[in-house]
Amino acid sequence: MDNYLSYRWPSGANGGTPVPPDPEEPKKRHRKLRLFLKIFLLLLVLGIIVYMVVTLTLMIARLVDLAQNQPSVEGSVPPAINSAAPVESPSPAESKAASDWNPGKLPWTVPNEGVQLSTVPHGKILSAKDIYETCLPGVVRVVTEHENSNSIGSGFIVESTGYILTNYHVIDQGLKIEVSLLTDLTFTYDAQVVGYDEEFDIAVLKIDARNLPVLPLGDSDLLSVGDTVYAIGNPMGYLTGSMSDGIVSAIDRESVEDTAAMAMIQTTAPLNGGNSGGPLLNDKGQVVGMVSAKITGIEDEKVIEGLGLALPISDMLPFVNRILATGESWRPYIGITCYAGRYESRAGIIVDSVLDGVPAAEAGVRAGDFIWAANGQRVTSMAALRRVLYRTGVGGEVTINLKRGFDEMVITFTLIDSSEVPS
Repeated sequence: MDNYLSYRWPSGANGGTPVPPDPEEPKKRHRKLRLFLKIFLLLLVLGIIVYMVVTLTLMIARLVDLAQNQPSVEGSVPPAINSAAPVESPSPAESKAASDWNPGKLPWTVPNEGVQLSTVPHGKILSAKDIYETCLPGVVRVVTEHENSNSIGSGFIVESTGYILTNYHVIDQGLKIEVSLLTDLTFTYDAQVVGYDEEFDIAVLKIDARNLPVLPLGDSDLLSVGDTVYAIGNPMGYLTGSMSDGIVSAIDRESVEDTAAMAMIQTTAPLNGGNSGGPLLNDKGQVVGMVSAKITGIEDEKVIEGLGLALPISDMLPFVNRILATGESWRPYIGITCYAGRYESRAGIIVDSVLDGVPAAEAGVRAGDFIWAANGQRVTSMAALRRVLYRTGVGGEVTINLKRGFDEMVITFTLIDSSEVPS
């Protein structure tokens, strides 16, 4: 090995004379090194220039896209509850078609009172892998055809002859509905609508099939904050069969206490466009909710994340079974206005007014009454009271425990349908 800083004398029997290095060799090496550095620097500069041009082009394209598709908003963007089925932005022609749309344009089928759903007993805890493998065959992709676009959501099979649950907003404004099993997307079924409840965002579909895999329905009343849950669906419309997990963040979540909406399950499981209508599963692989929405936006310059919402399956069932039997939903109703409050040490419901002529009024319910139980269940919130009414149904009897002044009273009356009450 040549070492020009400390070269050695040649070895040998006769010794010999030292062999000095070629004086031109370092110059040759330096010239080669300078040439190499020049080429390297030239390539580096060219690479930086190309990178800057591409980056600038992408930034300009992004700004143009935002300017064309986003409204100008001053200040922070308030949080919004967004449904999850992605639909292309409508053109003026599509907007006109949407304004002309009516539910009669959906593909309809007749109800079947012989089909009624119920929850199953608590099962054993399964691994996430086992839940996915067991439940994936019962999850479907729902594609809704509109006038000039399509939207994609999810759904799940609840009866082996082809009954499927999904969100109403997945099929809203639809003209044709197609369903595919996530385990075989190469084949599609034409789906028909049995009925829906737009306010609760529930729709029941029917496909012509037999011996389909069915997802078991669990009791959502048994959920607690902190329980593990899983969602399977089609996030973004094309990430078919994706599974996400999280925990139950809250139960009976509602934005306004005295609204008629169904209280929801809040979860940290990541949910995106296309997950709508898919199942929310407990750790036994049972459906405890139907994915419906997520809260997104910016509040106080903070991005809102991890706020997914699902309809509790036990609260849905009275309405789903009503739709299956009649094709229509209902609203069990007392005929009072009320709000959550406290009386002495109890939490309950305070009656603000009572409609004339309704069964509750005839049974003796009055403004100012404090209701603390219904059908043997404590009612400490509007969600708890509505749950009792929903599960009792129109025409069913409700027995309430109330306090009026110093008197404790028990009153029984029949529920009516709110649609039958004159406005």
